[in-house]
Amino acid sequence: GSTPLFAALIAYFWLKDRLSAPRIAGLLIGLGGVVILVWDRTSFGDGGSLWAPLAALGASLSYGIAANYTKVRLQNVPPLVSATGSMVAAALILLPLVVAYWPTVTPSLLSWLFVIVLGFVSTAFAYLLYFRLISRVGPAKTVTVTYLIPLFGMLWGTIFLGEKITLSMLAATAVILLGTTLANGRWGKKIPIATPAPAPVSPERA
Repeated sequence: GSTPLFAALIAYFWLKDRLSAPRIAGLLIGLGGVVILVWDRTSFGDGGSLWAPLAALGASLSYGIAANYTKVRLQNVPPLVSATGSMVAAALILLPLVVAYWPTVTPSLLSWLFVIVLGFVSTAFAYLLYFRLISRVGPAKTVTVTYLIPLFGMLWGTIFLGEKITLSMLAATAVILLGTTLANGRWGKKIPIATPAPAPVSPERA
């Protein structure tokens, strides 16, 4: 959830991307929603999991740098090429770890199918959209979609792990959605309504 904040700040200092007051408010509000979600676990002691969010902050910072670098260096590269290069590079980097940490029990066929679906639909296809958005709307706006990750994490945790949705989680959801709307500059914009073309005037009436 902190990725949009890092991306916007890096874009501001590196690309001189202007941040309007509503966008700044949206970024901070969205980040606040994420804080609400993890507030009861922000501890280094037993039962806490603050080390994991700190590690994620480092990843989010890298994500923000990568998004802006893509805007600068890969502006004219087709999204399919960028997505393919990212997937191939990631596969090569992870291959030694896969061999080193291969599970003692070979995953089932169903597990492999799930991995393939996640790889193609949730990663490869998502990267196509991601790189296309960067070229069209810029990195700062593109990465605001990561504010939705905690929402889906909450949803899948409820469906597959039986976790309970609390009132604070619902409040955080509303805050995150509000922040995403503001950060994308969509607040208060009217949806254009197509008006019918005027009827042609006959030569006699003219």
